[in-house]
Amino acid sequence: MFVRISDFGDNSGVQLPAPLRNPPTNQSSVVFALIRWLSPHPNAILRDAERRPMCPPPFDINHALWKYSVLPRQRESFQRANVNTHISMFQGCTDTEKRQHAQSLSRARYDLIQVESIDKFMNCTTIDNDPNTIMESLTIPFTI
Repeated sequence: MFVRISDFGDNSGVQLPAPLRNPPTNQSSVVFALIRWLSPHPNAILRDAERRPMCPPPFDINHALWKYSVLPRQRESFQRANVNTHISMFQGCTDTEKRQHAQSLSRARYDLIQVESIDKFMNCTTIDNDPNTIMESLTIPFTI
C-alpha cells in the first residue's frame, strides 16, 4: 500500500510505502537518517569476535580502526559546474579550500535509512590529523 506525499499537478508525486509512515496516521512526511558508510582501515589487519577491524597495538584491546567507504567513481552531482554553483555549502575559508573539501566528498558512500533501524551508536573520533581515519572505542569503562 502506498500513500502520496507530494503532488506536482500531474499526479506523478512520490509514493511512500505505508510501513515507512511513523506514526501510521502520518501521511505527509517521513524522517530518514543520512549515514556515511565505513570500511576497515588498511592498517587494521586483525578482527575481533564481531568482525570489527582492530587497531594496531597498543590500542587493539579496546579500539577498532575505520576509514570512510568510497565509491569507484566520482558522483555525477560533483561535476565542477555543480560544485561551483554550490561552493558556499562546503567547508573552507577560500574557494580553493572549499573545492578541496568538495573533492574529498565526491566519492563518499552515503545512504538514507529509517531512524528506527538504528540499533546502536558508535563512540568514535578522527585521529592522526586525518578526517578519514576513525577510531572507535569499543567499551567505555563507565556508565552514563
